[in-house]
Amino acid sequence: MTKVSKYLMSEDVEKRMYEVFWKTVADLKSPAFAEEFFNELLTPTEKIMLAKRLAISILLIKKYTYSEIVDIIKVSPVTIGSIARWLNTGGKAFRNVIAKILKQEKQDEFWDNLEQFLSELILPQKGTNWSRVRSEQWHRIREKRMRRTI
Repeated sequence: MTKVSKYLMSEDVEKRMYEVFWKTVADLKSPAFAEEFFNELLTPTEKIMLAKRLAISILLIKKYTYSEIVDIIKVSPVTIGSIARWLNTGGKAFRNVIAKILKQEKQDEFWDNLEQFLSELILPQKGTNWSRVRSEQWHRIREKRMRRTI
């Protein structure tokens, strides 16, 4: 379990420390760079803990049940309850971030559906193995959806 030092620092030092930290996080330019940064900064346990909190929050907002979340994320109902209470009593910034994630997910789903629709309209060239082409298209779309869906 992570621990915080019992020795207190001055408020000025603490304030400046957070300013530098938040600015650093805000300046991360790409998901790949952010991943590299946090892989170096956080322990595996800390990364799992933060990622699970985000995933639980998203699933709660998507109206998943506690038992579904327990099965998917492998956390206790008590953990889900604490995240749910936190979302209900505060978490305004977090809710805004999750809303942005869900909006992007819906946009991606729209484009996937459009791509699938168009691929069904456009027939493969003569002599092409249609079954193989359709199977490849389906697998490609399914893989995209699986990568971004919790």
